[in-house]
Formats: sequence, C-alpha cells, structure tokens
Amino acid sequence: MSIAGRLASALERNDEAPNIELAEALARTGNKDEIAELAGLLTAGPNPVRHDAIKSFYELGERRPDLIAPYLDQLVDLLGTNDNRMLWGTMSALAALAPTHAEALMPHLNHILDAADRSSVIAKDKCMVILAALNSDDRFAGIITPVLLDRVRHAATNQTPMYAEIAAPTIRPADKPAFREVVEQRLAAMSYPAKRKRLEKVLKALG
Repeated sequence: MSIAGRLASALERNDEAPNIELAEALARTGNKDEIAELAGLLTAGPNPVRHDAIKSFYELGERRPDLIAPYLDQLVDLLGTNDNRMLWGTMSALAALAPTHAEALMPHLNHILDAADRSSVIAKDKCMVILAALNSDDRFAGIITPVLLDRVRHAATNQTPMYAEIAAPTIRPADKPAFREVVEQRLAAMSYPAKRKRLEKVLKALG
C-alpha cells in the first residue's frame, strides 16, 4: 500500500492513530523511499492529506530525527504557509531537529520567530523548544539568550512557567542575573498559585 493510502484520511478515520502508526513503522524500517513519498505529500494533495502527512512527519522526527533531517530546507519553506495546522506541525518537526541541527537552523531564526508569532500556542511552544536547543550551542548563545529572555518576558500567563522551565537549563552563568530578573518580574505579577510555585522552583534552581 502507498504511503498516502496508509494515512488517516485515506482510511476514512477521524483520529490520528493511523498517522502515528505510520511514523512508528517508518522509524523502524528507515525506508528512504517511503519517507520521501511522505515528504512529498507535505506539499501535494488536498488539505486532509497534507495535515495527516505533517502529523506522521513530525512524529517520525520525534522518534528518528535523522530520518527527516534531509528535508530540513523543505520544512523551512513550509513556514511561509497560511495553513495553521501545517505551520505548527512544521514547527514541531523543526523542534525535533533543533538539538542536532542548530547550525542549519540559525540562518532561519527570524523566519522561525515570525512563523511562531502568527500561529497557534503550539507553534509558540515549539519555538521555545527550538530556541532552547539553539541556546545550548555555545556558538549561538550570545544571539539566542536575549531572544529567550524576551519570550519569557512577554509570554502569555498560561505559558510563562513552561517557558521559564524550558529556558532555564540553557542559561549560562553570566546571563543568570538577567534571567532571574525576568522570572522575578513574571512571578510578581502571577496570581495563580500553581504557576507561582513553578516559577519559584525555577528561581530556586538558579541558585
């Protein structure tokens, strides 16, 4: 059966299970021809097919990022889409690649940030994951740390603790005072006890 025939829409399914099962199968086999077919579906066919394909693609990336790495440039091109489902799915795939492909993603930093800002909460969350991965690379920390701090500073209330938690492990000693100041500012304005507790835990971990 073709890759397209194994997607949820082809099977007349309304759940994501077939798409996840396809990703798991491709992760096991590493079949390059089938992965290429899946990648082709990201830009071809009706929306239901493309949406299923991006789901399988980022699920594959989370299991075997090496298998989707050859398609990094194609994913970056997809950041220009106005289809929100494709956009946050693409950000999810790039987040899977970020820990091992920081150098390849850095030239596209502004494109990634712009895509996150015009998309959903999920895209913004994945943007933070990408930024943290880039910030973990000493070559890029000088550029990325201020961006990370700004994202924590202006995050929606619901996202603030998670963003602080994502950023914290990548903050270098010299930048900890600035990061602490941002977290303290968000803590001072935070009225939700559970979220306050998480921010306090981040501050405690800073030492």
